[in-house]
Amino acid sequence: MRPSTRNEILDAAVRVVDASGEANITYEAVAQEVGLTKAGLRYHFPSRDAMMIAVIEHVVARWQRELVEELGAPLETSTLEERVRAFVAFAGEGGASQGEFVVFAEAVRRPELAAPWLEYLRTWFGFGEDTDSTSLLLVWLAANGLWIAEATGILDVGRDQRADLVSRLLALAGGEAR
Repeated sequence: MRPSTRNEILDAAVRVVDASGEANITYEAVAQEVGLTKAGLRYHFPSRDAMMIAVIEHVVARWQRELVEELGAPLETSTLEERVRAFVAFAGEGGASQGEFVVFAEAVRRPELAAPWLEYLRTWFGFGEDTDSTSLLLVWLAANGLWIAEATGILDVGRDQRADLVSRLLALAGGEAR
């Protein structure tokens, strides 16, 4: 499959989840959104779970590209503090859509879909017991709470308050606030 076609299908699947608020994506809904046939989708994704895993991998890849851009350096040469600070900035700008949150909530509910999500977390935020990372974990959890609250519609944070929250979280993560 052409990479652009695959990306178009996966973007369409996320839009379907965004619109419905449910992770129960169907071939029919995604096919209609992207302008392909149901058979065409089955050719690329033989099962709904295969499509869901591909959607999760697609979203994780986007997040990682944006986090590396925010980081300003290769992941391999960064510190945990730098990665947490990049995540705070990413989450503070919205980070994830409601549809992306729904897809990841489905991965929590169905562990067979969780592998891409867990790999991303281990790679970027391996909070091990071998280092004192408690304050960084606290900052990371707070940043996650911010984007989850906003992605689910529980909380609507104003621009000034968001800037203040991000600034304080960055300060707690070490270094200077923005």
